[in-house]
Amino acid sequence: MQFPASYAELTPEFLSQALGTSVDGFDVDNSMTASGVLADAYRVFNIRYVDDGDGPKSLFIKSTKTIPEIVELCKATGIYAKEIYFYKVLNQKISDVIRVPECLAIYTDSNDETRFCIVMEDFTADEWKPFDLMTNPMTYKDMSDFMIELAKLHAHCWHEPVSGQPGLGVFRAHWQSLNDDFVKEDGTNNWDLLLPEWESVYGGSLLSEVDSEVCESILRISEIIGADTWPGIQDRILLDLQSRPRTITHGDARGNNIFRSLKDGSISFIDWQMWVAGPPCSEFPQIWLNSFSAESGMVDHLEDLTRQYYDALTNIKPEISDDYSFDTLMTDTRLSFINMWVQYIGFSLDSVAGYSDPAQAEAKENWRIMMGRNMETLHESKALQALEAYIG
Repeated sequence: MQFPASYAELTPEFLSQALGTSVDGFDVDNSMTASGVLADAYRVFNIRYVDDGDGPKSLFIKSTKTIPEIVELCKATGIYAKEIYFYKVLNQKISDVIRVPECLAIYTDSNDETRFCIVMEDFTADEWKPFDLMTNPMTYKDMSDFMIELAKLHAHCWHEPVSGQPGLGVFRAHWQSLNDDFVKEDGTNNWDLLLPEWESVYGGSLLSEVDSEVCESILRISEIIGADTWPGIQDRILLDLQSRPRTITHGDARGNNIFRSLKDGSISFIDWQMWVAGPPCSEFPQIWLNSFSAESGMVDHLEDLTRQYYDALTNIKPEISDDYSFDTLMTDTRLSFINMWVQYIGFSLDSVAGYSDPAQAEAKENWRIMMGRNMETLHESKALQALEAYIG
């Protein structure tokens, strides 16, 4: 069946097919489309049914990003394939322990693996409170509750076996392929290439987004990852992470993808395009690198909140303490921050040109803020010190 590539192509006929009941009309809120980094998303509400038929009053639709550079990146890294697999298969297992949106219908194009459309449950404002990275970040109490939910998920999926399905192979970080190509044969690297590209699009230096202390840390990190020794260091980090116990990680559980129920206070996780089976530490880079500004002071609680997570994890499965110590988890988490930062550099280099389009102004600004937060968190979390200790 033909399915809409964007909110502008949505029709009553498509919704009737997806919901199994005749739709007469609807309204659309596409304000979220600009803020989506890897995919487009929009809310359909005030759904009207033929002859007062029964069905949801609103729903949420997610589809392929309209920026070609980002589509190619998602294709190369399997982002879309993983989200499709999640909503077709994996959410049945995950929903046993944590709340995820119900998938009402899912459509893919057999001739184009990047084209998809997922119709899912809408978390309405009268039942759910959404967090927002920019305007409504999670508080310490929210983060504490959230860490307990992550522990439930990870304990439930502990020792997830390797398979050939999307996301379930031998662990590699989300955009590891970007890391593999970080250092060029001519001695340059993606960091060197990104800086002038960033300045061309944003009209200023990427490093001007942070203060002098953060800048000093980032320059030292860039010196380490830009050297010809970095590929060997990266391979060693990856091998260490592959040797850790495996679980299912959401992978993008930052503030914008977390909702709190207004009825019972429970937490729900949306946006499963970056999930992966791997070490539990791989859950945390997206959370900490994106969700909080330096002024919030939240990163100061990195260790104690991670301890709350670890205590909950080992309370559910006490044997985990024999497999994976807290100190190892903290070291792995900080090294994962570095590894993710290299991926962010590669992602930015591949996609920043798309932000030259005036229609992408909001997405462009969001990305600027997130890149600044990434650098601040690397500094405040002492990720650099963990990397220097690791390489001796």
